[in-house]
Amino acid sequence: MEKLIRSGLTRQDALRQTRLEFGAVDHVKEDCRESNGITFLETTVRDIRYALRQLSRTPAFTITVLLTLALGIGANAAIFTLMNAVLLKKLPVADPGSLVRLGDNNDCCVGSVNRQNGDFAMFSTGTYEQLKKNLPEFEELAAMQAGFWGRPVIARRDGTQGAARSVAAEFVSGNYFRTFGLQPRAGRLLMDADDTQGAPMTAVMDYEAWQRNYAGDASVVGSTFWINTKPVTVVGIAPEGFYGDRMSVTPAEFYLPIEEMPVLANSPYVHDPEQDWLYIIGHIQPGVAFGPLQEKVTALLRQALATDEEFSSEQGKTWMKKVHVVLTPGGAGVQAMQEWYGSKLHLLMWIASLVLLIACANIANLLLVRGMARRAEISMRAALGAMRGRIIRQLLTENIVLAGMGGIAGLGVAYAGARMLLMLAFLGAESIPIHTGLLLSVLEFACGLSLLTGDLFGVTPAWQPRRLRLTQCGTARERRRWELLFCNVDGWWFRLDFRWCSWAAGSTPVIHPPLPRSPW
Repeated sequence: MEKLIRSGLTRQDALRQTRLEFGAVDHVKEDCRESNGITFLETTVRDIRYALRQLSRTPAFTITVLLTLALGIGANAAIFTLMNAVLLKKLPVADPGSLVRLGDNNDCCVGSVNRQNGDFAMFSTGTYEQLKKNLPEFEELAAMQAGFWGRPVIARRDGTQGAARSVAAEFVSGNYFRTFGLQPRAGRLLMDADDTQGAPMTAVMDYEAWQRNYAGDASVVGSTFWINTKPVTVVGIAPEGFYGDRMSVTPAEFYLPIEEMPVLANSPYVHDPEQDWLYIIGHIQPGVAFGPLQEKVTALLRQALATDEEFSSEQGKTWMKKVHVVLTPGGAGVQAMQEWYGSKLHLLMWIASLVLLIACANIANLLLVRGMARRAEISMRAALGAMRGRIIRQLLTENIVLAGMGGIAGLGVAYAGARMLLMLAFLGAESIPIHTGLLLSVLEFACGLSLLTGDLFGVTPAWQPRRLRLTQCGTARERRRWELLFCNVDGWWFRLDFRWCSWAAGSTPVIHPPLPRSPW
């Protein structure tokens, strides 16, 4: 103001000009309070209430957007939940990151392996024993039956009237549970002494089978089961959540030592050096490099195969040059199921992504149409003094409320969709180690994308007044009412509204009345 006085204006004119430049005192006070965060919570609550009122006034629009959001977000969340549960899930063991599998394919089963191609992922019992003895780089090296799901056993508990059942059973090495760092739920787990010829026949029962078939009866531990007409003692229960070394539609209900297989399953190939039937997973020592270890494993395998008749001939020596083992991360176990369903789930993922994009495009179109219908409202609010930033904030609040309601509805769609897909994919399966709990990161991504799209197009009405003429703001009677209103408010609003009319009308001539004296 002092600068204006020095330029030649009177003190009264200088004060008036300063107030015109800085705006009304009430606006300045409000800006100061907002800068201190005093009114932020109050205005946010008011914006939310106003948003709910606006949405309730247009039920058709609100329901359409909510259904679109629910379907788009729910479909994506359901598919990505299954993908995470099937393709990205690690074994429920102590340290899955330190597990290494010998082999890079899921060939199965006995007698079906093409040894001539040289890529080994299944091994004979003798080869496993040599590798276990000569690989100190592994803290533990466990072996497990490759195709247990194709050779069920008949089991019945001794001393009960229950009928015998055909169940899945897996033959494993004695250090199987120790390799995974597991503790028993009840009793004890298998030990090396159980996996020797002539040892008493023992077994470990799966936790889910224990709960499902025997309601968690503690007397199961130590009881005798007749498995393929042979008495076997259940020495313990596997830990809760453990479903074995692989994901399967029919998880094993019993874990049995390898040395019991010739007696229980009458399998002559258990000690046949030319029959590959075991997968191998090991717990690697810290700091061991993959490259040298892989070369060592390949060398030991060639040494073990050198005495086989198949590799002793001239043709066999040519095949021997191709023999190799590829070490792969074993945290997810044997991934036969992931390999089978992987392509199908990836296809569903692309379809779900397309559904989400279509949903976002539909919401954007709806918000654009709604924004065009609200141009008159936004223009009038701006003409009455509402700042552009305040209008944008209120529109953003409406879109956030709408996206939040759609996200909540999408939770139900996602859960129901994941369950439905799971039942359709595995019809008749009793126990599937796939849980349909929602993946929060997927929901956050889908909701964020929908919210971003809604905000991008939802704030468009706030930018329309720059191109909007006053003649577009309702009927002639309504425009006349607003013009009279402009002329009957106090002096500050009087000046602001006529400047706004000149700015909004563009080239349309507007009569500017003389500015009245300031009331301050």
